[in-house]
Amino acid sequence: MPRVIKKKPDPRVAKQTVCGGCGATIEYVPNDVKTLWSGTDIGGGSDGAMGFMCPNGGCEHQIITKQW
Repeated sequence: MPRVIKKKPDPRVAKQTVCGGCGATIEYVPNDVKTLWSGTDIGGGSDGAMGFMCPNGGCEHQIITKQW
């Protein structure tokens, strides 16, 4: 059975970014990244983004980690 050895993310998987809305430095792991939107662009190709909402209280800026 799996067990947690450390609660802090390992530096090999934890990443950091700066929020463009409030300027906070945010640490995240791959499990935090979700599909923000997905659809079709005006030319008929795929359009979407992966990321998460800024966790800094009241900011709610979308932080995009991958866009297509």
